[in-house]
Amino acid sequence: MIQFLYHDSIQKEIAVLERRFHTIHGGLSAFERLCEVQFNPTNPRQVIAPAKLHRITQNDIWTLWKTELIVPNSGLRPNQWPRMWFVVKGAIIAFLCIFSHVDNYNDEDINRLALSRVSDFF
Repeated sequence: MIQFLYHDSIQKEIAVLERRFHTIHGGLSAFERLCEVQFNPTNPRQVIAPAKLHRITQNDIWTLWKTELIVPNSGLRPNQWPRMWFVVKGAIIAFLCIFSHVDNYNDEDINRLALSRVSDFF
């Protein structure tokens, strides 16, 4: 079974997004279920489309990913869904950052932020 961890900072980012998108927790729960299949350490199966899952970097210990988080019943178009960065190490998935394009973030800045948060876990 996969263990899901949330960085303290992503908890705050989720709370901010929840004010705009009340169903964000439903999207997170659905994504966790997909991750249990996609990143299963003994029998992984692809259930997340490659176009929706982007490997940012990896080393011998962990892999950093970015994905589009579907927020059900939010009225958002797919290109407006929040982007979430997370790291996978064996049976541990740690969610690091989440930002919406509404906030006009810079990918490279968030990649660096996510990398700095990885060190809080591994």
